[in-house]
Amino acid sequence: MVIRYVVVAIFLAYLTNVYVKRKNNITDIKGRVLEWRVDTYKSIHRWAMQFQSVTAAPSQDEERYKNILALTKFKIGYQGMEYSTFFDSPDRLFQFGIEFNRLLNKEENFIDHSLRHQLSEFQYWLDDVIMYYGAFCQTECDANWQFDEKKIERHCNLVCKVLGISLQKDVNKFYDKLDNLLRDRLRNLKISGVYMESWWTRTKSKATDYCEAVMDIDEDTRHSRFIEWLYYKVFYHNYSCSQLMKNQFGMMTVFMHVHFEEQFAENPSLMKNQEEFMRLTREYYNCYNKHLKR
Repeated sequence: MVIRYVVVAIFLAYLTNVYVKRKNNITDIKGRVLEWRVDTYKSIHRWAMQFQSVTAAPSQDEERYKNILALTKFKIGYQGMEYSTFFDSPDRLFQFGIEFNRLLNKEENFIDHSLRHQLSEFQYWLDDVIMYYGAFCQTECDANWQFDEKKIERHCNLVCKVLGISLQKDVNKFYDKLDNLLRDRLRNLKISGVYMESWWTRTKSKATDYCEAVMDIDEDTRHSRFIEWLYYKVFYHNYSCSQLMKNQFGMMTVFMHVHFEEQFAENPSLMKNQEEFMRLTREYYNCYNKHLKR
């Protein structure tokens, strides 16, 4: 009787107490992780709001920007001659890239896969923008042209703004994607499972990891080419279909137009002399390609 009604009851009470404490501890941990994750989403959303801060080009410069972009196939959206403020100057653009990479590295452990994937897609785009623009700045500084500091600064500032105008459609698209994801996570808070990924998200994550592993081998086979196509055209569709990737020739046209702007203004006949024009183009392209670090 003692064993049945006392010892068994004490044993069951002990198990219940241990189980409840364990469950409470797990719930407490999940709650803390959720708090950290919410803070992370808030900080990312505050950072992403910079996308919506735009600068309108001065009216006296609008015609100049239009003339430069008229030579390209960039599609200027509803914003017209406006660009995100991180394209205000070379220093601001480079600093923006550093801040983004620092934010991503700091908060990576508290970001779910879907959001991390979208942020990585923007990171690819931003890294390319900085890479191509950085190569332009280095080309302007090349001793081959013998440009003075004021001319280099003028060219770099002009291209930074024109690049911002031509890529504003990309910026708007990335912002809309990030804004929708972040708003959904901040509106629909979940503590159970702490944002368990769906089977499709987990499958896509494994597929992208596999694609990256194959691409790291750097083999030129039919299979590797298909994997590369799948990686960029399916998993990173927004990046591969961005204006930056689709209009790289147009971007080079902007670079060369600004680089030779004063020279062509002083001697308009250079543009009519096809042989001389092609020589200058090749000379510039070779110099630019020397500074382009992929």
